[in-house]
Amino acid sequence: MIRAAIAIGSNSTRLLTAEKRDGSLVNIHRGREETRLFLGLDENGNILPKRLEETAQAVLRLYHEALTHGAESTALFATSACRDAKNGPALRERILELTGLDMQIISGEEEARLAFRAAAGQERRLVMDIGGGSTELTLGEHGVIEYSASAQMGASRLLKMRPIHNMTDAEAALAIARETLAPYIAAVRARPAAPALIGLGGTCTTAASIERGKELHGENAEGLTVTVDEARRQLALLSVLSLEERKRVPGLPAARAAHMPNGLGILIAVMEGCGFESVTVSGRTNLDGYLLEDENSVRNP
Repeated sequence: MIRAAIAIGSNSTRLLTAEKRDGSLVNIHRGREETRLFLGLDENGNILPKRLEETAQAVLRLYHEALTHGAESTALFATSACRDAKNGPALRERILELTGLDMQIISGEEEARLAFRAAAGQERRLVMDIGGGSTELTLGEHGVIEYSASAQMGASRLLKMRPIHNMTDAEAALAIARETLAPYIAAVRARPAAPALIGLGGTCTTAASIERGKELHGENAEGLTVTVDEARRQLALLSVLSLEERKRVPGLPAARAAHMPNGLGILIAVMEGCGFESVTVSGRTNLDGYLLEDENSVRNP
């Protein structure tokens, strides 16, 4: 059976259409729209009307893509930005009106579990999923989670807290990331160490893309590595460039130019704090974790 899932993230809205065979996914199609929902929250925590409609229309387009690629069922869930949004129900109602899909808002803990399911494999691993509004850290092996947490620290959230226009801003943003993530990193370090760090999310795939000078997504980014020194060099480079100059950096998608330095701050904070010299990038997402599960397995918080 071909199934699809759409995830409304804080930066992008993504689609995965796949078929599960013998416990593994055979991917048929990935789609993505840069909806930047977290940056569309106003000072009162409401999604701005224009951004709400843009996101609903993006879901409609992705749903049509899923149907075009043979999806017999399509699930829809949302993460950090919708957890924060006071008018999340309005987005849910608009999408339901357009598509008939009923949006679930999943918890940070569920988000962490799905990322681990997607990328950990059977070896002992620490899985990090850097999103726009939150960062998930999950430690375990043989498919068993020993520790997982979702921190209120994502690339777009940090951008709102401390925009980066120079190295002074970059150091300040990095300090905020370190402070916010410190208790979660301490909990990881209190347990037997994992030999490898797996990184999901746009920050990780984009860092790998910048190192290679071309945009890489999905399976094309799977297994690439980024060292902590490379991440530091990227932060130093991007922090002194204007937004327009960043958009011309090879490998950096224009839609990520504003918040990529902040995402790098989070990446560096985790790598330094947990003692990793490099991160192995995964092009998989929580959508892979969702479709690896039995149908309707994602639980509401």
